[in-house]
Parts: sequence; C-alpha cells; structure tokens
Amino acid sequence: MASETNHEIGGLPLTYQLSEVSISLTRHATARAGSTINRVSILGSGNATLEHGGKAIPFAYPSEEKVKLLNALYKIRYFNLPARLNIKYSVFLKEDGSIGTNVLRMSDAASTTICFNIPDYEKCVTYGSDGPVELEILTQAQFDKAELLVSQSITGK
Repeated sequence: MASETNHEIGGLPLTYQLSEVSISLTRHATARAGSTINRVSILGSGNATLEHGGKAIPFAYPSEEKVKLLNALYKIRYFNLPARLNIKYSVFLKEDGSIGTNVLRMSDAASTTICFNIPDYEKCVTYGSDGPVELEILTQAQFDKAELLVSQSITGK
C-alpha cells in the first residue's frame, strides 16, 4: 500500500491499517526514583494491558473502541500538538530593554504521556496536571474504559 502523507498533521499517513496502530497512555506520578506508573497499552492485535503498581493485566480491546479513540485524537488535534506541554515559558524585561525568556520544566512533577505508533511514524505528547483539559479527559476516559474491560473479562460479562 502506498503511503500518502498529509503534512497538515505532522507527516501522519492518510491511510494505515488499524492492526498496525498501538497507543499507550502512561501516567507518571513523579519523575523521582520509585515513582508509580500506571499505563494502558492498546496493541494493534486487539489486545491491551492495564498496568497498576507494577502488575500488568491483559484484556481485549475491541476494534470499535480503538476507532473511537482514534477519532477522539483527531478531534482534539492531537497530531498537531507539540511533544511537550509541561514546559512553562515566561518573559522578563532586561535592563537594556531586551526581552529574556525563562523556561521552567518541573522534572519531578506528575505527568502523562500519550503515544501513537504505526510503522514508520510515532507521535508522543507529554502534559502536566494543568492540561490541556481535552487530553486529560481523553486519558481518564481510556483508564476508565480499561478498568471496565478488565472487570468484564474477569467476571465474564
């Protein structure tokens, strides 16, 4: 299959196989040693894992849900976002009248990273507790969905 490229969305091919898409959503409690990581990994095969406290629980992730997640990513323009949204910029006036820029990155603050992967393309976005709210809503919905699907797979319902 020839890969068409849409330069408006960062080089992401216009067509790709659903089976090749993997998406991970990772919550880092802090960047310090021993920090907890919670992760939902959705693989191309339709399998997924939910990781809590170092324990990974596998579950099935339906194709329809994966398409909904992809549509949500496109809707919030995820593919146009910068890789890091947890960096804060501010400016100050120097004595000579020029503007200086301060860059603040809190390396030990909690953050969330969302990664989208297909062959020959990867997009990851990391954001902090102050958003953007659209990413946080999407992330929380995926963690809730994963908890529900794990629960259903355990109870057989």
